[in-house]
Amino acid sequence: MNQSKLLLRALLFSGVFLFLANATTHAGSATWNLNPTSGDWNTAANWTPATVPNGPTDTATFAVSDTTAISLSASTEVNAIVFDPGASAFTITDSASPLLTISGAGITNNSGIAQNFVSVSSYPIGSISFHNEATAGNDTFFTVLVGIDTAGGGVDFYDNSNAGTATFTNQGGDGSDDGLTFFFDRSSAAEGTFINNGTPGEGGQGGGTVFFDGTTAGDATIISDGGISPGLGGGFVEFSNDSDAGNATIIAKGGTGANTEGGVTIFFGGNPGNATLIALGGTDGGGGGSILFESATHPGTARVELFGNGSLEIVGAAMAVEVGSIEGDGDVRLGGSRLTVGQNNLSTVFSGMIAGAGNNHGSLTKKGTGSLMLTNANTYTGGTTVSGGRLVVNNIGGSGTGSGAVRVSAGILAGRGTIAGEVTIGTGSGAGAALAPGRRGRKTDTLTIQDALTFQFDSTYDFELKTTSGTADKVVANGVIINSGALFSFNDLGSGTLPQGIVFTAIDNTAASPIAGTFSNVADGSTFTVGSNTFQASYEGGDGNDLTLTVLP
Repeated sequence: MNQSKLLLRALLFSGVFLFLANATTHAGSATWNLNPTSGDWNTAANWTPATVPNGPTDTATFAVSDTTAISLSASTEVNAIVFDPGASAFTITDSASPLLTISGAGITNNSGIAQNFVSVSSYPIGSISFHNEATAGNDTFFTVLVGIDTAGGGVDFYDNSNAGTATFTNQGGDGSDDGLTFFFDRSSAAEGTFINNGTPGEGGQGGGTVFFDGTTAGDATIISDGGISPGLGGGFVEFSNDSDAGNATIIAKGGTGANTEGGVTIFFGGNPGNATLIALGGTDGGGGGSILFESATHPGTARVELFGNGSLEIVGAAMAVEVGSIEGDGDVRLGGSRLTVGQNNLSTVFSGMIAGAGNNHGSLTKKGTGSLMLTNANTYTGGTTVSGGRLVVNNIGGSGTGSGAVRVSAGILAGRGTIAGEVTIGTGSGAGAALAPGRRGRKTDTLTIQDALTFQFDSTYDFELKTTSGTADKVVANGVIINSGALFSFNDLGSGTLPQGIVFTAIDNTAASPIAGTFSNVADGSTFTVGSNTFQASYEGGDGNDLTLTVLP
């Protein structure tokens, strides 16, 4: 939904609520009758005692009744709504212009069955609102309806109110607006479930859940459906201002059928928090769900999962985005921004494509203690930084790290894929960094660098050899510089004895120039023994400028 419309609704609704609060006529608590004269909440004869619950201290109680479809004919405020044990299944509908304000304890459902609320109020005013510490309760279901060419209804949370474990279905609209659930102030989605339907017809908008101010999605589950017919869009959830996605599970589904759009998760200044953000691919040619960062956001530890043509995209003023991890086979579109991953310390595999926009645009930073494995050819151009954990480059074609330079300030660069840009291991400041071709401690392999490789003095080359199979790690680079203080670490993954004369190439230098420098602990021509094998190092081995290790008697 258009951002200006969301803000307009927030302002207008706040003003309307203040007016209604000041105009409330205090009545008293009451219980809905077994045989009421009608389904009108605001008819006193329908209650016992014969007074309409309509005041900030009033409680409306529902038990067994032969009239369970209830509607409001006037704006009403209550402290609480209680469904007694064994109560009938009610549907309370707030239609047209009345507002139902729940400003105290909220909804308590002791009936053991589902209780339903329906909002069909006109935009920009949400017809059902929760205030103070009110909760939407348990086993309660809210449906936010819209009709053809009509504006959206809504449910709104203010102050410290929360959604409890209720379920909210926000329907899309054929007209200019949609069904919405809003969170303001310090309210929380708690453990609620929110389903944002897609657009039912052309020219409409999908249903949505919107977080403003200092609100949080808590531990909620939020699902934004995709479109189901050509030209139709999906539902959405938006985090604006200083809102936080909390620990929620947020799913943007793909569209169904050609030319349909997927659901959308939008961060417009909000914090991804520790949420699980999922974008699913479309089916039958439908567009994928998407996660959009549209302006500057706070760093988060969110787990991002992208599948099919589901995507994460950084647009607008969001120049730097930080999430906990990425995984799956969807798409990441960086534009000209930097994406930082790894703070949740998970180890993940991403087989989708990471793309930038233009020259020297889009960059990736890996931090934390976990590993990120990249298995596809990526096209971003702004470079890659490893500041913690392990980046494993395991692509088959192209370059796993795009076309920019790779800097390892701390942590490990590993893998058996191809890197197009120059690679620098270490910073020269003593932070410590390592290059470990293959899968360190598990399998030997070759990492190919199409540009130059530099080892700074605080770096380590973690070389592994498996004597039981006679295989070893290797790095291929187009020019090699080894600064004084850089170390060579040798690890035997096996326990065998190798035949004399076998030569292992640790660094294959494809440049015409020799390797510049030597590792501080492995001089040219020096020997060392590991297990039952003795090796001699040469920086003029192979075709004359490689680092080789030859097995001695």
